[in-house]
Amino acid sequence: MKYKVLRPIEHDQKLYLPDGAPAVEKARSAGNGQEIPVDASGVIELEERQARLLPEGRVEPSKNSAGGRKVTQ
Repeated sequence: MKYKVLRPIEHDQKLYLPDGAPAVEKARSAGNGQEIPVDASGVIELEERQARLLPEGRVEPSKNSAGGRKVTQ
């Protein structure tokens, strides 16, 4: 399921930024300090259970996704 990124999220060695955020090609991982790619599209694809584990306010279902429910913890 696709979700709109509301606040930066590091997932699977990639940093996802909200749409319109200043984009760079690489950033330092908060987990291991290595350089990781950056996705500034404002969209992340997650399973519903993964999205539920994120702190509230990080993502919301994309209008193009099925279900249309807001993800809360």
